[in-house]
Amino acid sequence: MHKFEVALENDTFTEEKFALFANYQRLVHHEPPSKVTRAGFKRFLCSSPIDKGRSEGTRGEKLGSFHQCYRLDGRLIAMAVLDLLPQCVSGVYFIYHDDFKEWNFGKISALREAGLAIEGGYKYYYMGYYIHSCAKMRYKGDYGPQYVLDPETYQWDLLDTDLRRRLDARRYVSLSRERRLGISATSASASTEEQSPFDDDQDFQPLSLENASLFSMNMPGVMTAEQVQSQIELGKMRMILGSDIVHLEDLVGWDAADILDPKSIKCLFGGFAATMGLKATRHVVIEWNQ
Repeated sequence: MHKFEVALENDTFTEEKFALFANYQRLVHHEPPSKVTRAGFKRFLCSSPIDKGRSEGTRGEKLGSFHQCYRLDGRLIAMAVLDLLPQCVSGVYFIYHDDFKEWNFGKISALREAGLAIEGGYKYYYMGYYIHSCAKMRYKGDYGPQYVLDPETYQWDLLDTDLRRRLDARRYVSLSRERRLGISATSASASTEEQSPFDDDQDFQPLSLENASLFSMNMPGVMTAEQVQSQIELGKMRMILGSDIVHLEDLVGWDAADILDPKSIKCLFGGFAATMGLKATRHVVIEWNQ
């Protein structure tokens, strides 16, 4: 008789977890041993800056980054890295030992994480990116109801038979755009696929990335430049410069720099702060490498 256990643990580093990670990276992702380091594992999957605690809602969901560990007879054989957020369980990364590659851990972990969302009172389970043409990601579409994000309106669309047919037919699909233009699931042609996704949309103005900043992209979930300036003491953020740790406000030209100028260092670090958020920026130290 064997004992199979699944437990949610803090996202701290242990040698046991690193050994599992090293095996996965070498044998599944075929990374050379020299590229698999303890420091890299710690940066990638351990000690997330997301604060742990409980949500302020009536359900009081657990919040923070955690490792969901799968053990067989006490041996760590797989591990999920999860972000528990106010309304969802978000799958970040999953690793397993090569000895158990036949166990279909992608499906086991998906079911367990969906169960965690239900048990913990979370509204959604977020499985991460879905690339329809990637065979390794197709399993995510096996669970339903499943929704994918429209790349133009940022609305969630049901991954049903109609949407699957569109994804089978075209490399790029925005369901809102296709409905607006009257494109059916079966109307794909070579000429349609070869066009730029926005060639026939007169209202769309493509963004030039050559001199663009993060703030000019209006990305959902990212703070605006005004929010960064009013809520974050950007100059108090710390960075490693040589052998010293300095505040950004100590850099030459910091005060005169424009947060909206894509070529300025203030814009660069402002964009970083905008994606990290208020709490995380208080704790991070930026390592600058040229």
